Amino acid sequence: MGNCAGRKKSVTVKTIPASASNTYKKSETKLSSSIAKTTPQTEEFKNETNTNSVSNARKMIKKKAPVADHRKKNLEDVDAPNAIVTEKIKSEREIEDLRKSLAASSLFSSLPEENLRLIIDQMKYYTLGAREVVFNQGQPGNNFFIVASGRVEIIVNGETKGFLSKGKGFGELALLHDSLRTATIMTLDKATLWGIGRQAFRSAVESVSNQKYIENKNFIDHVPILSMLTPAQKDALLAVMVSQDFEAGQKIVSEGDPGDLFYVIKDGVVSCTVKGNEIRQLGKGDFFGEQALLYNTTRTATVTAISKVSIFSLGREDLTRVLGDQLQQIIYRNTQRISIEKSQTLKVLTKSQAETVIDKMKVTSYHDGQIMIDKNSPKLQMIWIVLKGNLVSLHTTIGVFQCIGDMDFLQPNITKYEASYAAVGDTDVAEISWMDLEACIGGRLANVSQQNQVLGILRRVQLLRALSVSKLEQLASALRVRDFMDQEPVFMQGDPGDAFYIVKEGQVEIYKDGVSIRTIIKHDFFGERSIILQENRTATAISKGPTSCWILDKQQFLNLIDENIRNQILKRMELQNDSVHLNDLSIIKTLGKGMFGNVFLAVHKKIKTPYALKTVHRSKIHAFQIHDNLVLERKILLELDHPLIMKLVKTFKDPDRIYFLTEFVRGQDLFDVLRVLNLLTNEWSKFYAGCIFLMLEHLHERNIIYRDLKPENIMVDEYGYPKLIDFGTAKQIDGRTYTVVGTPHYMAPEVIIGKGYGLAADYWSVGIMIFEFFCGIVPFGEDEEDPYKIYEKVIERRLIYPPYVGQNMKAAPFIEMLLSKNPSMRGTVETVKEHKWFQGMDWDGLLGKQLKPPYVPKLESLAGEIEHGLKRNKDVTELIMKEEINDLTEIPKKRGKAPPEDWDHDF
Repeated sequence: MGNCAGRKKSVTVKTIPASASNTYKKSETKLSSSIAKTTPQTEEFKNETNTNSVSNARKMIKKKAPVADHRKKNLEDVDAPNAIVTEKIKSEREIEDLRKSLAASSLFSSLPEENLRLIIDQMKYYTLGAREVVFNQGQPGNNFFIVASGRVEIIVNGETKGFLSKGKGFGELALLHDSLRTATIMTLDKATLWGIGRQAFRSAVESVSNQKYIENKNFIDHVPILSMLTPAQKDALLAVMVSQDFEAGQKIVSEGDPGDLFYVIKDGVVSCTVKGNEIRQLGKGDFFGEQALLYNTTRTATVTAISKVSIFSLGREDLTRVLGDQLQQIIYRNTQRISIEKSQTLKVLTKSQAETVIDKMKVTSYHDGQIMIDKNSPKLQMIWIVLKGNLVSLHTTIGVFQCIGDMDFLQPNITKYEASYAAVGDTDVAEISWMDLEACIGGRLANVSQQNQVLGILRRVQLLRALSVSKLEQLASALRVRDFMDQEPVFMQGDPGDAFYIVKEGQVEIYKDGVSIRTIIKHDFFGERSIILQENRTATAISKGPTSCWILDKQQFLNLIDENIRNQILKRMELQNDSVHLNDLSIIKTLGKGMFGNVFLAVHKKIKTPYALKTVHRSKIHAFQIHDNLVLERKILLELDHPLIMKLVKTFKDPDRIYFLTEFVRGQDLFDVLRVLNLLTNEWSKFYAGCIFLMLEHLHERNIIYRDLKPENIMVDEYGYPKLIDFGTAKQIDGRTYTVVGTPHYMAPEVIIGKGYGLAADYWSVGIMIFEFFCGIVPFGEDEEDPYKIYEKVIERRLIYPPYVGQNMKAAPFIEMLLSKNPSMRGTVETVKEHKWFQGMDWDGLLGKQLKPPYVPKLESLAGEIEHGLKRNKDVTELIMKEEINDLTEIPKKRGKAPPEDWDHDF
């Protein structure tokens, strides 16, 4: 247990200016706000612990000392200030020596040859005299160096710690992110160095990696056999594709060899021969060996390079690991999904209904010319989907992704097929009877279609988002339809609020005190506040032309929800009050202070709703060039609406500041909760991990990667449920991103290496957290504080469980899956939720906060402080200015380029 004593709170590192929410010091209060997330100063906890007791493992954890972002965008490079720097042409011997030196570093050892060559090409030649400083301890770093000749001395806190000679490298951490040098490096005598800066390094790594990623992605998109895969499945394949080169005359595959690889030609021409006779030539974009993917057959032809050829290959074994051992079934299933989505009648099915139908469908094979449907056979009996090949009827050809029989119920007068349908070539078809289809979806297609339409609308109602899918389905089935004539009142101002309405057809005009305030059109809803708040109508609703509405009676709604869900809905309603203005608020106290801004507990003067108010002064926005970060943070927060994620209410601006008004999350961060609970049980771990995956599901559906998942960034609220906060490092991505952002202990290997990463990097962080739930420590670099040493441990990935957790830990296979070095092997949210470890998890109950949490924080009442603050009734900006006085004096005199004039247009 000794190795977890000394554990400290983790701190984010990044190469971009931190948003204000990332650098707040701990305030005296034990109340925390989502956006007022704190990064505590180093603090020893006074708990009396028995270091031999497993139950006290969590209590021995210390919070980590902050690792701040010290480098400013406009700071000039200070490395080797007295050196003569030249673009020296490297000899083959020098190139080989540099390659060997780079291979000795874990940062470079996993990079492909193309990246290494570009890095070497970018390295400059530094010439220094005796006793000249390369860089000083405590100074911001930018370059990595390799000694070319001479020797350099390593000095830490004034003491010599060692020497480096030819071929030895130093300063790698500066290539990953902004950090202060941990030692002084000085030449002993005249020395020369090879050096590369962070920007050149990132460019060398990104350019090749991004180019290869785009090429491979385009390849998968254009290979017919793979085009049916989902985006997540395609992305998984990208990680296992291999690039190979062949010289003219070289055989790529030989007739009769085992068929275990599939190839696509990137460049060049190949000849395909059978028994020495050429049958065809293939060029760029063509592929061969596809039968290996499906049937594991031997090669039926020899393929030889005519010119120099570059190809991509996919191995059957890799495909099996990524997609499972039933590739054909996966492709066929995806084809069925796409076909259902394209069908005018079947596209109304929900995802779960479509999957149930696909499960029930049977795949049948037809040979060339075989009749599938006889002329004059009855309709409304079967539905068919073409998976492979074609069907022909008269002059019509039905191909892959097309259905037959799905439109029959729209043509009730045509009861029989007027022509036969026959297979063209070998054709595979998925089929299901209408009776089985309607049994799968729970009723007649027309009725289910209408209910699904209503369900889709209910899902867009912000007030109902706390409800589970099953609850929403019950609400949808409870709706009734009523028709209104032109100018007929739906309800009048002052009437009891007894129903909720959705416009099915037509329009409804809303009047308040006789004045029209808005028009409700098809699929819009109204009357929701009265049904929740049980109050009289505050406006009149009049039909504008013939109108039809779906109606949900109040009592039916209340019968379907319990008090817990009702309270959640009421709280969400408070957070949707975007009519609140800065002058409506009263500042109660400061929650957190940071490098870029401050966060206050603010309360609405009239309705007394508590909020967190983050303020960032414009002078700091200008000085630290963080306007783009604030715009991005706002954009991301506005897209998020989830019961387990901090909610943005609105943003403000004035000539002095930018303001973020958010939900005030009252509770403790998960880091501190884990210290109270000690080592978690299997059920407790599943509870917290399940909540985290629900958060990620919401983010990843919107292509938002969080990038800094760790216990410190998750609050456990007053009800015991975790809530994700602090979106200063989140980013919306399309494919991959390259910035090194996060906390070293929780950072995925692909983030550290810099070859590009996607959403799967978040799953690695969850794997680290689940390991921590069970073991009380992180798996890699637990005892390390030097970020570079932590990175080395992460890249090495020696996953060892402490002896005190037992040999049969149920979560071990799940953890190992999430901590796979290959991002494609970590799965997706869908596959994760279906994993054996989560068997029996009530996902709807978790989302609806119906399950009992492991721990509910004990919190003191805020009522007294709020009342005192409201009575004080001081001007909001005056209190904010008072808190900023000392902060503004720390702004550096040298400033960057002023932000564009309209950068804050949307605030």
